[in-house]
Amino acid sequence: MSDTVEFGGWPRPPRWVWAIAGVAAVAVLAGVVVTHAGPQRAAPTSAVTGPAAPGNGGLRMPPHKPARMVGRPLPRGAGLRLVVGGQRPAWLWVATGRTEPIGGLPRRDNGYQLIRIAGGWAALPFPGNGVSCDRCAPGRMPVYYIADGSRKASRLGGAVFAAPAATSGAVWLISYRAGAVMPATAGAAQEFSVSGAALGPRRRLPRGEGIDQGTAAGLLLAPELAGPGVIRYRLWEPGTHRVSHSFQDVIAASPGEIAWMPACTVRCTVHVLNLEGGPGRVIALPGGSQAYAGAFSPDGRLLALQITAPIGASGQPSATRLVVAALATGRLTAVPGTTIGGGIGVEFGWQGNGQLVADVGLQDGWQVAAWRPGDARLYVAVARVPADSWPVVGPGPY
Repeated sequence: MSDTVEFGGWPRPPRWVWAIAGVAAVAVLAGVVVTHAGPQRAAPTSAVTGPAAPGNGGLRMPPHKPARMVGRPLPRGAGLRLVVGGQRPAWLWVATGRTEPIGGLPRRDNGYQLIRIAGGWAALPFPGNGVSCDRCAPGRMPVYYIADGSRKASRLGGAVFAAPAATSGAVWLISYRAGAVMPATAGAAQEFSVSGAALGPRRRLPRGEGIDQGTAAGLLLAPELAGPGVIRYRLWEPGTHRVSHSFQDVIAASPGEIAWMPACTVRCTVHVLNLEGGPGRVIALPGGSQAYAGAFSPDGRLLALQITAPIGASGQPSATRLVVAALATGRLTAVPGTTIGGGIGVEFGWQGNGQLVADVGLQDGWQVAAWRPGDARLYVAVARVPADSWPVVGPGPY
């Protein structure tokens, strides 16, 4: 995997794009770069949100744009542990550098991609080089489950891709006919428990779409192959095939919430739809800023966002930083020390203990940062992992 993954200042591609990138003869272990141009984006339809929170315009981007995050050294006793994807999945203790291999995963030449699901991770082998064309689906591959902290993976079944389910302790497994040309074919999805038991019938997906996230209101579908420009998502009920909502450029999703950023110019907002009957929210961003990646906290009360500095004449941001929005009020809090130059890849996500973790690729390792809401400072460490491997901090695939 490359040192950086650049999103070009536009909303993140759906999870499915990463898996298809591996299918499409992209050198996954050498890195994937997805850059969106910047077309005008229309607002999503059928999604109702509340009023915007005032006052976030006082949050300003610092003038400097370093290549690393800045903070205090992570204490050796911090206990921060991350899973490592790639050739040899393992657990990494960030502060000490100790690693422990995860058993139960056969060796694979191309290694494993990891996807956050059900209190753990789905591990799928990256497709090999035997795919017959650059947009052909591979055959079903073994899918394994790694519970948080577990030293051994267990087999779930066979699939082309896995996606998080809304059901506790469950995952969606998606398959295609081997060699089928994408996106001109329809896939089949079935929900399984992490013990490998089927939880329902196989569902035929709409042609050209895959599952990004299972939710309380149905399956959030995304294009199997997404090019530059607008990425369209739909909230689809597999039993009735009814579409209840549609979105453009989703930046975060969980079983109970979806966040996206409608088209904007000078003053941008992030919209959040609550799928469990709670109020929606519109989060005002600082003037001239945009958000293009996000992650909901485990309790659903916070939304971490990566926001850009004002976009210049080049159409690219000069710097980005992490902020956290309180969904009850829409108020933003800047995460200290996370301002970094535009085009430098930052991945981030929440740990189950409510800690926000981010990483940045370095020439000879990874900088890992940790922060809890309310902390005045960021804590950072440099982690080194085996070649062709990488620490995983977000939902994946990685």
